[in-house]
Amino acid sequence: MTSEFEVLVVGGGPAGATCALNLAARGVEVALLEKESIPRFKLCAGGLSRRAQRNLGLDVSAAILNHVDALELLGHHRLRLRRESTTPFGSIVDRGRFDAIIVDEARRAGCVVIDSTEVMKATFAGSDAKLTCASGETFRCRAVVGADGTRSVIRRSLGLKRLKHRGVTVMFELEPNGSFTLADNVIRFDFGVVKHGYLWIFPRGKRFSVGLVTSRDRLRDPKGMVLSYVAEDESLGSFDMRFLGGAVAAFWTGEHALGNAGTILAGDAAGLVDSFVGEGLSWAIRSGQLAASAILSTRKHSRSYHHLHSAYLGLLRQEVLPELRRAFWFGRFAYKCPEPVFKMLSRLAHSRDLLGKLAQNEIPYRSLIADMLKQLVRRR
Repeated sequence: MTSEFEVLVVGGGPAGATCALNLAARGVEVALLEKESIPRFKLCAGGLSRRAQRNLGLDVSAAILNHVDALELLGHHRLRLRRESTTPFGSIVDRGRFDAIIVDEARRAGCVVIDSTEVMKATFAGSDAKLTCASGETFRCRAVVGADGTRSVIRRSLGLKRLKHRGVTVMFELEPNGSFTLADNVIRFDFGVVKHGYLWIFPRGKRFSVGLVTSRDRLRDPKGMVLSYVAEDESLGSFDMRFLGGAVAAFWTGEHALGNAGTILAGDAAGLVDSFVGEGLSWAIRSGQLAASAILSTRKHSRSYHHLHSAYLGLLRQEVLPELRRAFWFGRFAYKCPEPVFKMLSRLAHSRDLLGKLAQNEIPYRSLIADMLKQLVRRR
């Protein structure tokens, strides 16, 4: 059986669902294909900045587990900072519920949502595409958005190289047991534990997630590092702990392709992840919006989607790619020379409310780097 749509979006995460929602709301005949049943579990700490929530423009309160109004930053050069705010920095969301809210909005807008359907391969003829699923069902379309994660089938079907700058994340869940001391409105980042990354502790309702993320894909025993950390931190008190899983992350370096002709990649499939802090949720949402904008612009000016990729790339180059490229180079420098970098960050945090702005995703790397350079000049 073959079904035909103007646009097919592969992947029901924030990038794919946001793209499908924006297209359906503008009357585009679009279908969203998701390999798992929605809602589904997604390994993610769930940090959602105020900026990302504002950009999304949806009521996601049903997915919010905690509001965060306190932030702890630990790291090199005996860095230990705490910032509190009367206005929440952001929220912790349950990713299964969060993604499902966006998918449901897309469905209400007119998108055809087909879950439990795994795309196995895609073949292309010009800008047109044919997608073949594990069930044997096929879909034809004029444009494809691959938002199917780090191991993207769409990327592989295009013949594009594997995203080479990859990292690792592992995640546990802590359930307080009596004397657990960390409050449920505080998030902690510790940059002094793992090279080229950090360890986090985030609230998750009445429980907590703890894990690490690193921009290196060869890390000896990441699970053991997390277990040792929580065992040695007496301030955490008593808790029960279980392993939730691990994943491979891919980061934007400016070196890889983001599609071809009428097929484009968004979110993790495109490697649109901040390689310094490992944050990808806000970039997934924004890339989904820009993918939809590129499709709407292309269909307005042409009967063919052959130039979709170039239109999408042009939009990404205006705001997303420069910032992620700066994150990549800032991260390389910060993790190679951690003590001077975190010493400067400590000074800036006190003088410029840096922690609050970072937590709210309100300070671009360009401004952060400029502030650090000014501080270096003043101290000479």
